[in-house]
Amino acid sequence: MIQGNALIIQSGGPTAVINQSLAGIMQAAQSYPEIQKVLGADHGLHGLLYEHLLDLSKEDHNIWLEIANSPGAALGSARIKPKAADLERIFAVLLAHNIKFLFYIGGNDSAEAAQLIRAAANERGVDLRILHVPKTIDNDLEVTDHCPGYGSVAKVVSHIIAGDDLDNRSFYNSVKINVVMGRHAGWVAAATALAKKGHIDVAQHDEVGPHLIYVPELEFSPEQFVKDIQKTYDRLQRVTIVVAEGIADQLDGNFIDDKDEFGNPLVSSSGKLGDYLISLIKKKINYHHELGKLRTRADTFGYLQRSFVGMASLVDQQEAFKLGSMAVHYMMRGETDKMVCLKRVSHTSYKVETSLCDLALVAQKTKLMPRSMLNKAGNHVTEEFYEYALPLVGHLSELRALQATRVQQKLNQYIRAE
Repeated sequence: MIQGNALIIQSGGPTAVINQSLAGIMQAAQSYPEIQKVLGADHGLHGLLYEHLLDLSKEDHNIWLEIANSPGAALGSARIKPKAADLERIFAVLLAHNIKFLFYIGGNDSAEAAQLIRAAANERGVDLRILHVPKTIDNDLEVTDHCPGYGSVAKVVSHIIAGDDLDNRSFYNSVKINVVMGRHAGWVAAATALAKKGHIDVAQHDEVGPHLIYVPELEFSPEQFVKDIQKTYDRLQRVTIVVAEGIADQLDGNFIDDKDEFGNPLVSSSGKLGDYLISLIKKKINYHHELGKLRTRADTFGYLQRSFVGMASLVDQQEAFKLGSMAVHYMMRGETDKMVCLKRVSHTSYKVETSLCDLALVAQKTKLMPRSMLNKAGNHVTEEFYEYALPLVGHLSELRALQATRVQQKLNQYIRAE
């Protein structure tokens, strides 16, 4: 059995539960004397490259519960793809600090970085064990049933949309667009459909938003988009819409201002997509209502949705902690070069188990939403998605909209002067 120090790296976008995995590793590591100290890389691969390491073993063990329940990456994060020159420096630091065990918490880009370090270790004959602990609100990692972080963001966006739709319902003649995260996959956008499930009156579900959802997996047509809105508006005199930011890739507009080192477009920081879609609506939608002009607005959720305090899913928290803990147990059994996965073993009463898969099955790959989870029109979800996502979110706030009987009119129609 090899002995030495362990290093934990957090990478990519933070989530509401990423620190649960960190705390899970810290707790499990105490059971193994082979792990002499646990170190943390200060701001991801930056910390490893510049030898900015934190001695986590010296921290009071009582703090980890509080850290676990806090969103954001406690160790600090980064989006760095290691280059050839970086790898030389990485192994110099690993050797200098006797690091034998590496836990990489992140998404598919982090899996790719871990795979590059693994290949370099093999070339150098370095005895280093690496396990990848999944994390991403995008829910787009292959093999694992779902990813820690997704259940919480699904809870957040579904609650925001539930409230936003009731806000929208306060006015006739209103079209509201919400842009959520999701570069290549529409899992977050689809999660907003859970807003419907919080309404007590099932008979009203057809009136409850989001009425339309658009995801990157399907071809986005501006013409069909306008037709969908017109059809819904004619029925309800209002529309609540959700679009995944990734549909911007299919449009001619200049929506992508920058890319990270892995080539991912950075569109979450811009409101350009929402502005473009609003301009389409103003030009194309035919509206008529006694209350006057068409009300249009677009909001881009950006980073706020992924680390919302007080809204983490309990299931998400527990699973993120378990994956961190199991990563240690698997590694100390000799496992390396793999990702810890969640496998759903029961659908009737939600239950998952952990397993392992090769890093090669995850790195540089994206799990898209299956077509069966999207309706035929391509603008909403099916019951299959609800069955998949509801257990990950937990309790939804119960809401009701007023459906009172309108009093019969006794006077001539009133026409308001503009």
